[in-house]
Amino acid sequence: MQDTPFTYACSVDAKSSQSPNASLFTLESMQFFGRVASDYEAMFAIRLAELSGKHVLDCPSGPSSFVSEANAVGVHAIGVDPLYDQPLEVLLQRGAADVDYTMARMGDNSSEFGDVNLQAYASSKLQAMIRFARGFEQGKANGVYRAAQLPNLPFADGAFDLVLSGHLLLTYSSPESGGILPNSDFSLAWHVEAVMELVRVCRGEVRLYPTTTRWKTPCRHPYAEAIAEHCTSRGMRVRYEPSSFARGHHVHDALNACMVISR
Repeated sequence: MQDTPFTYACSVDAKSSQSPNASLFTLESMQFFGRVASDYEAMFAIRLAELSGKHVLDCPSGPSSFVSEANAVGVHAIGVDPLYDQPLEVLLQRGAADVDYTMARMGDNSSEFGDVNLQAYASSKLQAMIRFARGFEQGKANGVYRAAQLPNLPFADGAFDLVLSGHLLLTYSSPESGGILPNSDFSLAWHVEAVMELVRVCRGEVRLYPTTTRWKTPCRHPYAEAIAEHCTSRGMRVRYEPSSFARGHHVHDALNACMVISR
């Protein structure tokens, strides 16, 4: 496996429920809020202008504006989320409430997010939701937004040139494993199955973000390393591409990267 120079090993056993390094920042449930296209460019080390004419999957997409902004510049983008079977009004109410909740939790853990302007952060999330809302109902009718969830996607093998998956994989694993969701159902086995499904529908690259833990002393997420080993053992290429999306603290930003998987 190829890796960037700033990767370093975890210092504790991620399988131990007594890990002293478990994140202080946790969320009691998965949050439904999104990001603007410029955030995607930073997270996944991509340029929207270079994707014109390509077929791109955003999974899960949430109330992000990436799909809308991408299609506006000639990208054939599709967003997938299990909540897309809900009315738009319900999605917007849920999104606004989750932004408020997450901002409060980040404020309570200011030592982990000292480099984040929380007001600007919240404003960006709400702006993404506004842009998403403008085109959701028409996009849903046109198949641009699809209600589905990992690890079962309703697409043919190799349907997309690029697959993006942000802030689900690794993020919502248990705090002991490096994530932020107590009593998480997203085991390592689930992660591997989900990644293999993303790979199945992709003929180009799968990009995953983030790839680090939220531990006090951050490191590459142990599940990321296991996923990389699983993929390389099956003949795929795996590398880490440096990301410029701020994790909230210079210590977390030090090894910030997305994982890139290709056949």
